[in-house]
Amino acid sequence: MTKLRCDSAKGRTLAPQRPNAGVEAAYRKALTDLVEEMAASVDYWVKANYRKIEPQVAQDASPASVLQGIMNKLTARWRTRFNEVADELARRFVRQAQGHADRQLSLDLQRNGFAIKFKPTQAMKQTAALSAAENVTLIKSIPEQYLSQIEGAVMRSALAGGDLGTLTADLKQRYGITHRRAAFIARDQNRKVGEAMTRTRQMGLGITEAIWQHSHGGKHPRESHVKAGRDKLRYRLDKGAYIDGQWIFPGSEPNCRCVSKPIIPGFDD
Repeated sequence: MTKLRCDSAKGRTLAPQRPNAGVEAAYRKALTDLVEEMAASVDYWVKANYRKIEPQVAQDASPASVLQGIMNKLTARWRTRFNEVADELARRFVRQAQGHADRQLSLDLQRNGFAIKFKPTQAMKQTAALSAAENVTLIKSIPEQYLSQIEGAVMRSALAGGDLGTLTADLKQRYGITHRRAAFIARDQNRKVGEAMTRTRQMGLGITEAIWQHSHGGKHPRESHVKAGRDKLRYRLDKGAYIDGQWIFPGSEPNCRCVSKPIIPGFDD
């Protein structure tokens, strides 16, 4: 791969690379559709069986064993469903994120006078594989957390002699939490994967440093990130910026919208 050098002694900065809203939207829809499908199934079977045994709930604990059996079946079913789709869903998302990152970087390089045709590299393959593996784990964690919470709610209600109305409200709340978590995974991973792909490409081009740029977005910005942007903090792409006692990259922290401005080395570098 060509190693970039610009005709300036001090080098030149490229524009920040930003995540693609369309890639995030597609991933979010895929995840939330699965969550909605799972929640509808759980809601139907839990309520149908709870309704049958509700008169007994306040009298003895035997209905709890029936509900436990239902939850065991639902957990097995939806764990299998998510496991079946996790790998392909994660790989498709990573391919889309990589495609956007490559196109955005290529266009910016063209605007700066560099015509680069990207090719598959071992470093990019490794970044893609690691990104996909992380997303497979996150996808599989969705039913694990949700169904564990649902099982706890159902069993507590049965043992306490709770009514179906109260349990229904609890089921709705748990669904909302899981739906928001799926959306967060899509948003958070879209930033992280895009940043990792772009950074890998940049290092392959001989770019070693970047400048931290704060997004100026969000209701509660991290002061340390604001300061890094104000100071135009320069950091190494292979190491990250040392902020709040750890080495991080823009967008790597939850809800961080910061970006980087990569520096093409000059002839003095």
